[in-house]
Amino acid sequence: MMKSLLLALLLCSSASITNNSTTVYISTGNGAYAYHAKKTCRTLKRCLEEGHVKTITLDEALQMGRRPCKVCH
Repeated sequence: MMKSLLLALLLCSSASITNNSTTVYISTGNGAYAYHAKKTCRTLKRCLEEGHVKTITLDEALQMGRRPCKVCH
């Protein structure tokens, strides 16, 4: 519970610092939970090959409950 609260606070504070209209990339596959700064992120490679990558704004990603990728953010 405490980790979730801290993560939510961190996301809110980082979201207010960044431009929420920034373009990010997400996988539309089941189990996807992160957003990516780069379409070339190595963790998106398989999803990109399968055509499951979508371009959205950072604000949309945050509203979906996505969190930053640990590799490209």
